[in-house]
Amino acid sequence: MHKRLVRGPEPGPDHCPVSTGRLRYVLNQKVSPTIFLLRHGETEWNSRKRRQGRRNSLLTKRGVAQAVTCAKRLRHRISSCHSLTTISSPLGRAAQTASIVVEELGLPPETIEYETSLMECSFGQWEGLTENEIKRRFPQEWEARCADRWNCPAPGGESYADVHRRVSEWYLGKSFDGPVIIVGHGLTSRVFRGIYLGLSPQEVFALNEPQDGFIKLRDGHSTLIEH
Repeated sequence: MHKRLVRGPEPGPDHCPVSTGRLRYVLNQKVSPTIFLLRHGETEWNSRKRRQGRRNSLLTKRGVAQAVTCAKRLRHRISSCHSLTTISSPLGRAAQTASIVVEELGLPPETIEYETSLMECSFGQWEGLTENEIKRRFPQEWEARCADRWNCPAPGGESYADVHRRVSEWYLGKSFDGPVIIVGHGLTSRVFRGIYLGLSPQEVFALNEPQDGFIKLRDGHSTLIEH
């Protein structure tokens, strides 16, 4: 039986929507398998430093190679697993990465489950723009976002708090029979790690977003796998 998330008072700018203590309590009630958390490979817009959000661009040659390399590293860690779940954001760059991974693992593409809760944060009117373009076109909105990164969204987009809410509701209501591969995005994956580890917003902001490796989550700990 899953414990339903109980919401408390509205959070301040430096607090997650659900308290760290409450999250740790709920997560401790879950039988948590090993989770391999992958970010999609490098895309055309990544290489040009453009915000992607819900919009998409294809993987570069480097991005495809990154996905293949991560899959080979995964294969050494799950070769003896009989019950493996692969879940991906449905956005094109993540779906493309997931397809490469399962092919490298010798699994059929229909084994991939697509979950909308894992989609990248929507950056609204900032999608497709570089940071300099955003600062020039939306100076007031940029300043507001910088002043309260957790709660303030891009115009027409989502905040970190919005992403935290949808990802935590999905994860806390989910159960797995064995190891899980999750293929997602930079910001959303950082938020997911924050939920799993019970991190504060400032700690979430400081997390990395690897594309040349992936994150192993096990027994309340996070390990970067690069070799």
